[in-house]
Amino acid sequence: MPGSSPGMTRLRHEVTVYSVYEPVSDDDDIAAHADRIAFVKDGFSWLALIVPALWLLYHRMWIEFVIFMALIFGLEWAFGADGQGAQIAGWLGLAITVLFAFEANDLRGAMLQRRGYRFAAVATGRNRQEAERSFFTTWLRRQARPTRPVPPAHKITPGVQASAPARRGAGDDVIGLFPQG
Repeated sequence: MPGSSPGMTRLRHEVTVYSVYEPVSDDDDIAAHADRIAFVKDGFSWLALIVPALWLLYHRMWIEFVIFMALIFGLEWAFGADGQGAQIAGWLGLAITVLFAFEANDLRGAMLQRRGYRFAAVATGRNRQEAERSFFTTWLRRQARPTRPVPPAHKITPGVQASAPARRGAGDDVIGLFPQG
C-alpha cells in the first residue's frame, strides 16, 4: 500500500446493523419482556437465497410463504413445461429468489410489526452478541428509570364548598409583576 510502513497491517472493522423490534405489552417482568425482543439483521440474507421456502417457514411467515410459493408455481404454470418456457420460468424464478433474499429481513420486520411488535431501535456491532450488548445496555437504563408520580389534582372534600375567586378592586392595577394599562 502506498504510504504505509512495512510490517503494518490495516485493521478491518466490519459492523453489522440490526433493527430491533420490541413487543408492545405491559409486562412487569423485565426479563420476560427482554426475551421477546427480536433482532433482525439488515441487508442480504444468504439463507433466504439458498432455501427461501424453509427460511419463510422457520420464521413463521405464513402469508409470505403462500405468496412466494404461488408466485413460483404461477411462473411455471404461466410459461409451461416445454423447453423454452421452462427456461424462462427458471430464470424469472431465480430473479425473484435473489430479490427475495435482498428483501427477506425487511419482510420479517414488517411481519413482526403486524404481530404487535414496534420498532425500538437500531443496534450495531461486529456480531449479533455485540449488537445485543450495546442495545440492552441503553435499553435497561431506560427501563430502570423511575417514573415521577403525577401530583394529584386539587382534592375535593365532600360537603365543603369552594370559595369564589376574588374580584378585582379599584386598587388592583398590577397583574403579577407587570402594571396593567
